[in-house]
Amino acid sequence: MLVAFTALFNNNSFAQCTKGNCFTGSGVFKFANGDQYDGQWLSGKSHGPGTYIFVSGDKYIGSFFQGKRSGFGTYIWIKGGKYAGNWKDDKRDGYGKFYWLGTAQYSGTWAADQIVTMDVNTTTDTQAKPVEGN
Repeated sequence: MLVAFTALFNNNSFAQCTKGNCFTGSGVFKFANGDQYDGQWLSGKSHGPGTYIFVSGDKYIGSFFQGKRSGFGTYIWIKGGKYAGNWKDDKRDGYGKFYWLGTAQYSGTWAADQIVTMDVNTTTDTQAKPVEGN
């Protein structure tokens, strides 16, 4: 199994599992770009509950499926703002809420990272739709 895991990441000598089992089990993996994932792994991919911290300081806490954000999760932008809701294939998909730091929020249905429906009572006409940073 170690040989298979090494083969997945052999193109980058700075990426490494720093704790636990990052192939199938629970472990912490630091990527070459500085991102870090701490959570469950299955066949060398994030799978199940976990926390992904981007080098920018942004953070995703939630469920993963075969290496992608999927299921319920919360994405927190370091500069303020938060999305809490459903994900599919690394995109906001299904019901969710986007919160601006100390101001308004959007709540409604998302599809492929775009708002489909929203609760207009929680926003004003001058507020832009949220855009994901990553």
